[in-house]
Amino acid sequence: MNNITTKPLNQNNMERIFRLEFNEQQQVFHKDDYTHEQNTYGWFTIFEFCTNLEFVIYKSYVNRIKKDKLTKNYLLQCAVEVKSFMINLLEYNISISQNKTPTDGK
Repeated sequence: MNNITTKPLNQNNMERIFRLEFNEQQQVFHKDDYTHEQNTYGWFTIFEFCTNLEFVIYKSYVNRIKKDKLTKNYLLQCAVEVKSFMINLLEYNISISQNKTPTDGK
């Protein structure tokens, strides 16, 4: 399964775009600013083009099921599902936005 290479769906010209990578051994995500060689040193690309909002949506989806260890196959499958979900929302003219300040639940 290849990484997702489509442009971000919620393109705001002011929003920073990065390549989202993950290291299975270290179990950490990395927002690459395109200054590092792709898919090296144990890192693999999940999204070629990603925004902070898309990362939050993706990470929330990934974490819906608690796992002891995240695997490449699981993360890439989640990427396909999240991208498909976001495309479906756009077809219904629905967008997701992120509050700039955290809420306190009130």
